Amino acid sequence: MEVTELKAKIDRGENGVYLFVGEEEYLKRHYLSLLKKKIVPDEFLEPFNYALYDGGEIDFGKLLDVLKSPPMMADNKLIVWKYPEIDKMREKGRDALEEFGNMCKEYPYATVVFFVGSDAFDLGNLPKKPSKLYTRYAKVFDIVNFRTSTDAQLISWLARHLDAEGVKADAETLRALLFRSGHSMDTLASEVEKLAAYAKANQLPCITPREVELVASSTIECDTFALSNAIGERNHALAFRVLSQMKLERIDPLVVLGMLIRTYTELLSVSTLMKEGKGADEIASLTKINAYKVKLAITSVKRSGHERIFRATKLLGEIDAKAKSYTADTYALLERFLAVVL
Repeated sequence: MEVTELKAKIDRGENGVYLFVGEEEYLKRHYLSLLKKKIVPDEFLEPFNYALYDGGEIDFGKLLDVLKSPPMMADNKLIVWKYPEIDKMREKGRDALEEFGNMCKEYPYATVVFFVGSDAFDLGNLPKKPSKLYTRYAKVFDIVNFRTSTDAQLISWLARHLDAEGVKADAETLRALLFRSGHSMDTLASEVEKLAAYAKANQLPCITPREVELVASSTIECDTFALSNAIGERNHALAFRVLSQMKLERIDPLVVLGMLIRTYTELLSVSTLMKEGKGADEIASLTKINAYKVKLAITSVKRSGHERIFRATKLLGEIDAKAKSYTADTYALLERFLAVVL
């Protein structure tokens, strides 16, 4: 079931038996709250018509008791079990879950939601090759896959949230926010609050990439890009300072190395396409890289040159091979990399 279908079903007031799965926890919580508002609008009746449980192992006896109990002074009730570890269930537990799902259909007044963590249910490769478990449970439950949102969806969502706060931002600024703070809706919701508060405190009708850089928290990807920019500028002090800060924060050096390899691979792709005469929009379309990031990459390519980027990419590949040794000091290898390329 698509999220749009779930929303339509909620709007129509239809009950259901759901598995909420996928990566986007924020949306899972949002749609669970919509279900609760629709099914249990009266807070006074909430203790009788809303049952919430959590835990890796499902207590089916407890669920069955609450399922058989009719709603009080209402037509419907909501039953939720959070974070069951379905992938770790033995076959007996999986059979019990399937049986319970079928039993729910005998109690049309109940909506049941199993709120599953992103790593607790193997979806397979949707839509072409769903897992055996997905195929099995899709016959019993409405499985709602809350995928990570696309950039376009997030930009639209961010614009609505900022607009609700009375603050404007253009698409370039919102792309800058995605690049700086990542794609987690939980994180982005927090960053929007910070940016809106900053804008209001400083009487700014709109925010720009400058405010994003000043206020929003950065991800390891953004910090790694800052490191790459420092290398491109041949700014020794800044490059070593950024790397030292990562080391101080105990960021896994293999993560830093991986992000540097990814950054330089992207820079090399952008550089190659620029040599072919491609513009920023076409490069973004071909590479599927964030448009704001492409703009920064083009500036970096012009500053560094194709040959320097190619050389850095090759060196990082050599470091990656050495870093796989148990005795390798990866941060020392990265520091040596900076000494060579700067």
